[in-house]
Amino acid sequence: MSDPRALLQSLRDALAAPSPTQQAAIGPRLEALAQAVAALLAERERLRQDVEDAEHARDASKLQRMKVAGQLGTLHKALAAAAPGVAASDDPQNDALRRIEWLASHGGANPAAAEAAKAAEMDAPMPGRAVLEAVIAGSRKFTKAQLEFTIAEAMVLTGWQQTPLELMQQGEPWLAELILKNQSAAI
Repeated sequence: MSDPRALLQSLRDALAAPSPTQQAAIGPRLEALAQAVAALLAERERLRQDVEDAEHARDASKLQRMKVAGQLGTLHKALAAAAPGVAASDDPQNDALRRIEWLASHGGANPAAAEAAKAAEMDAPMPGRAVLEAVIAGSRKFTKAQLEFTIAEAMVLTGWQQTPLELMQQGEPWLAELILKNQSAAI
């Protein structure tokens, strides 16, 4: 592809030249310029699409990291509720391992701990299956954090075809069903 600036300069020279031979060359030069501009426009559109695709991939990756962080947070809260006798420290991984060890050695059912673990699951920022099913059934609504997460995930699942406001207008049960259907398909 020729440099459009050189083609423009060549065209200027031909327009300024009084010779009929140079004036006859204007047509091919204009055609070459038009092709160069069309190629640049196509390249710009391809690059714009590449940027958009990269942004979507980045957003999907960010959502996946949020999911993992949410799952880990829920797991830590559930373990803390199930093993309240194990004190927390500055190392959440060590705390989790000590709580699992405590549960394995003490065994047995603790109804209060099970209820606390269920409450932790229902209030987790990333809604789990129980929350999604309850929202679909109409027996509860999302918390603010759950709704924000659900809208972000729905934007990814719908390919960014709808704005957050448009997704909200579909209703929380619709959002919950979309997310639950995707979780079922991912298994």
